Amino acid sequence: MSPHAFFSHGSAATAWNLPLPAALRLDQVHVSVAQPRRAPDGRGVRGHSVSAESVSVREHPVHGIRLTSPATTWVHLAPDIDHPYDLVALGDAIVRRPQHRRDPEALGSLELLEAAVAASRRHGARALRAALDRVRDGSSSRPESWTRLLLVDAGLPEPRPAHVVRASDGSFVARLDLAYPDQRVGIEYEGEHHLRDRRQWQRDLRRYELLADLGWRVVRITSLDVFTDSGSFLARVGRLLG
Repeated sequence: MSPHAFFSHGSAATAWNLPLPAALRLDQVHVSVAQPRRAPDGRGVRGHSVSAESVSVREHPVHGIRLTSPATTWVHLAPDIDHPYDLVALGDAIVRRPQHRRDPEALGSLELLEAAVAASRRHGARALRAALDRVRDGSSSRPESWTRLLLVDAGLPEPRPAHVVRASDGSFVARLDLAYPDQRVGIEYEGEHHLRDRRQWQRDLRRYELLADLGWRVVRITSLDVFTDSGSFLARVGRLLG
């Protein structure tokens, strides 16, 4: 790898731990250089030659490798993203601020995403601008981003991400993935770890009991509800909102 080269596209997204859809799982290493240098070539390498003014290159704080910034990575991936929800989910992951003590700092901001889109004429610019309007802080995962967008596109009000519920004495009860606080309706995405981890399962049961005591009704959903058949859970949320 030459000193002028840097990781980009799906390889940079993987290094930044961004939620790539299954269709973009890596079968090649993506390496870029700034024009007019020629795109790198080699077995297992997909090379790119990009305009210097349109790219921001950083050193990864943990891995020590040169790669495109999260915002530049986001715009590079846009032409290869099939579903608009996944482009929003990537943006959500970049702007997400810490919610817990051990969470890392946000990888970027909405302003940095906007600047990356405006840096040059982009293939996929229309999709990027549409996604910018829907990016929100607070989503912890790709399924949570999809759930929020499904609710809005079904004509329901936009829920609040990462809503903290407290008891009357101010003590912490729960942080709901998505919530309608005025109606005390919450939506929780149950990943597989909720089933495999016995301690997590027990904590979930206790948390839902406390929420019920406070008058909250929680809709628990899985990947089937989000990615395969969303109609039933959307209808249930609609009924609860009344």
